Amino acid sequence: MFEITPSLFRFSMRSVLFASAFILPAPAFAAHNLHFKANHHHPKNGANKISITNKNIENISVLGSNNTLNTYTIHRTSAATGLPLSLRETPQTVTVITRQLMDDMQINTLDDVMKTTAGVTSLQNDNAGRTTYRARGFDITNYRVDGMQINGATGFSGSGSTMNMDLYDNIQIIRGANGLMGGTGDPSATIYLERKQPTKTQQINAMLRLGNWNDHRVMLDINKPLNKSGTIRSRYVFSWEDSDTFRQRESFYNIGALANFAADLSSRDVINWGFQYEKTRDNGASWGSNVPIWYADGTRTSLPRSTNPVANWSFSEANSMSAFGNYDHRFSKNWHLRVSYMHTWSGNYQNLGNLKVNNGSKSTGGYAGFWNQDGTGAYLNALHAEYNDTRDTADVRLTGQFRALGHTQSLVFGFNGYSDELTTWSFSKALGNCNISNVTPYSNCQYRSTGLAISDWKNWDGSYANFSTHRTNAREVDVTRNYGAYVSGHFVLSKGLNLILGGRMSSYQYYSGVYNKENSYTASSGSMNQNAVLTPFTGLVYDITKNISIYGSYTNIFTPQSSYRDANNQPLSPVLGKSYETGLKGEFFHGRLNSSLAFYLNNQNNVAKTTGLTNSITGNTIYTSANGVKTEGVDFDISGQLTRGWNILFGYSYLQEKGLGYQEDPHNLIKMNTTYNFQGALHNLTIGGGFTTQTSTSWPVNPGRPLGNGKYDASNLYLNGYTLINLMARYRLTNWLNITGNISNLTNKTYYRQAGFYNGAIYGQPRTFYFTLRGSY
Repeated sequence: MFEITPSLFRFSMRSVLFASAFILPAPAFAAHNLHFKANHHHPKNGANKISITNKNIENISVLGSNNTLNTYTIHRTSAATGLPLSLRETPQTVTVITRQLMDDMQINTLDDVMKTTAGVTSLQNDNAGRTTYRARGFDITNYRVDGMQINGATGFSGSGSTMNMDLYDNIQIIRGANGLMGGTGDPSATIYLERKQPTKTQQINAMLRLGNWNDHRVMLDINKPLNKSGTIRSRYVFSWEDSDTFRQRESFYNIGALANFAADLSSRDVINWGFQYEKTRDNGASWGSNVPIWYADGTRTSLPRSTNPVANWSFSEANSMSAFGNYDHRFSKNWHLRVSYMHTWSGNYQNLGNLKVNNGSKSTGGYAGFWNQDGTGAYLNALHAEYNDTRDTADVRLTGQFRALGHTQSLVFGFNGYSDELTTWSFSKALGNCNISNVTPYSNCQYRSTGLAISDWKNWDGSYANFSTHRTNAREVDVTRNYGAYVSGHFVLSKGLNLILGGRMSSYQYYSGVYNKENSYTASSGSMNQNAVLTPFTGLVYDITKNISIYGSYTNIFTPQSSYRDANNQPLSPVLGKSYETGLKGEFFHGRLNSSLAFYLNNQNNVAKTTGLTNSITGNTIYTSANGVKTEGVDFDISGQLTRGWNILFGYSYLQEKGLGYQEDPHNLIKMNTTYNFQGALHNLTIGGGFTTQTSTSWPVNPGRPLGNGKYDASNLYLNGYTLINLMARYRLTNWLNITGNISNLTNKTYYRQAGFYNGAIYGQPRTFYFTLRGSY
């Protein structure tokens, strides 16, 4: 059963009262504002719903196209169930980051998206790309592009850090367990990205952005029909950015390119194919932390945010390439087939060196590298690692409608899955001649605190000998296969009562092999085999008024954990559990404004819990399994158009975590972004802004505050909450050109993206400003 604790009840009631102010008066407010451009007449029988023909539904479902300009919401999504449902009909919390919102608020990377999304927090291990995003108390591991699952982790071997939002039309975040479409049911969230699609209208969009820290960004988006009728069409997107950062000796650049083509073979058949490339490089990247929290005597450091104790050769580089194709066939006006395939390749190259606390002796397991205030005590920690990842993904989906019980019912049958091969040249003697200044490494291609001393960290300019290394055949190969069949249906049981029922049968295999320099297989470093895993999904939605529905949903949780290893370097058992969600959904102004109020409960076993220790051979963090882990909370969201010209995306989340002994996520989190386009004489002016505010958090430390004699205060580190404020203004200079100014972190608040990992901290970004020119033709 869904359990309501006293603390959850108090916050839930506050949320209900707060939400009522927005939800309950809305019908009258909607009626008063029917002069909006899209509302020229009242719908029949008073139904406040968008009239969508079967052809419209097919186009949305087949092509995945949502027009997200001039709006902060979408009308329909198939990301949660495979069926084209409105947000109100979807029995889960869905947050949408639209193209308009990305343009307004300078959202350019996946990290920018996650910082904007309600209910999502992050844990940044370093500034080399390793960032973990979390929702409802758990890591987000499900990422999809146009419905196909990718390795979107923002880590050393994932492609998340390369994602360039200039290539995408919108991002949908489905909070809660969503194993129906992908086979793994994380109770956190699923990130669903839709690429920009070619259309039959010729158009050119261009952007030039300048900002502090020498930031330069350009973007060109060309939509070009290749014949007069537009039955063959193309879209080309190119994006480039080069910038310094607020840290010393750090700069980065990223490149994104997309070529997307579509052709109508007949009135029933459409093919779509294309190529995509994304790259990012961070010069001055750190490994495992950025600045230390404590000096060797146990006092706090309070170092400037610009501090960046990295070697002048330290960098992190990631590349990702994709080739994709889709074939769509309409059997009739009610049934259509979609077949999709995507091949992706990503590569990551890490050559990292920075000063930090670390275990510097295998024999004692002790820690070294604590800085003394006189400039002594620091050691260079270094890591060289290389990764290649290839993935083949396929999806076959049959969607249709039929009449039963006096209503139109919808069904989807599908089969999808992927095969992934990750090759790692690191840690297991994979790289030859891996040394710095002929000093013996701590283990293979990594140096920890004791070998490479720095005489004076206060005056260190980053100079140090670089790695001498080359790749050999020695490597570790991790193979993952995840595939399964699913069925889902949207059934109208009676007027206003809808049932969403589905299930997926999945198979999951993982195995890892180690090869020596002679390219011979030597050993297995872990394996897992899960067959015929059933992931059911049940949702019920009831319209209590013409604008408001009440809903509930249930699903099982099944999450493989091959990336989390125990002390024997074996993968942890899959996470198992149950997820419940119930709440209210509102849809107003013919779908231009959506709102939701959700209450959720997740119960899980086998959840990965860090021990604070590392494996001396592999260098990986050692995890253990925790049972009885529970998260419960409230999510309240509003997205869309409040009045003509006034867009808003607002989210409030309350979260309670139990079973891990710490809470890295804030109990209370509020995020809002809004813009207002003036009418009349000031119709060329748009102003806006937003804020993020969160309460305190509790972080585990490794090893902890030094007390002398090899002892540490290992109690959790508590961080105060903070509020960040953003502003924007846009002015349309001509019909085809506008200029926008953005300021983030207006008050220049000092805050942390993470604190405690290797006794280090990662500062958040100080006050930042951009000026952007956008033109369209």
